[in-house]
Amino acid sequence: MGFHKRYIDDNQVIDIYREQGIQAVLDWYTKGADALITSGDLAQEVDNIIYSNEIVNEEKLNILGMMIGLASEKKKIYEKEKTVTSS
Repeated sequence: MGFHKRYIDDNQVIDIYREQGIQAVLDWYTKGADALITSGDLAQEVDNIIYSNEIVNEEKLNILGMMIGLASEKKKIYEKEKTVTSS
């Protein structure tokens, strides 16, 4: 049996959230991997919240939804500006 590492970065978190929702992000962090390796502030903060013992599960989903939603909107604005600038 092997040891399964999962690499998670900010863009993956945002893309999964956009395509499948917050539950899919939660599943990506909690199912099917023996170890997580995060890259980026958002990916690390999501990990911290999911595995926090100080926040109840219902609040975790709300916090994660707001946090990832905001990061998603920032990414959209950045992508829009980038295409306008390069045109």
